[in-house]
Amino acid sequence: MPIINNASIWFAKLDPKRPNNKFNKTNPTWECQIRTESKEVKKEWEAMNLPVKAIVPDEGAPFFRVNLRKKSFKVDKEPASPVKVVNGALEEIDPNTIGNGSIGNIRVFQYDYVKKDGTPGVVSVLMGVQITKHLVYKAKPRGDEFEAAETETIDPPDDDETDSFSSAKSGTPSPAPKGDEKF
Repeated sequence: MPIINNASIWFAKLDPKRPNNKFNKTNPTWECQIRTESKEVKKEWEAMNLPVKAIVPDEGAPFFRVNLRKKSFKVDKEPASPVKVVNGALEEIDPNTIGNGSIGNIRVFQYDYVKKDGTPGVVSVLMGVQITKHLVYKAKPRGDEFEAAETETIDPPDDDETDSFSSAKSGTPSPAPKGDEKF
């Protein structure tokens, strides 16, 4: 299995319990994007038959990217093993802590297939991620979150006769509204 060394990792969705179902509800995927600004690295990735795309953002330097994924279910509908995520010492780490721009090594499994147009192609399946420079991701609070506020708690009275529902218990009907009253 080929290993892609020193790749910049973006948009890692590698939580074993929560593969990304945004694009495929029936077979969610574990995925990440790898990036480089180097034309030499781009050529290496192309030699590995990776689908490299050039990106020219409105702001910032141009870069090359490859999206890698692994389906959560095999062809026979059996659950697939999740993508293994480790650090440089080969200790497992929480994949939800991988921030954009982290650096790592990516292990892929590749196999040949025939495209719909009859030409040969190569599929690259994401198998493992080794983080060598860990930029820790910490979720930012949402803009519409509650802020801390003072809370007042009022206990109900102990006396049943002061209950606001006591008139309903007595069977006395409430007066009917007059026709010209507005609610």
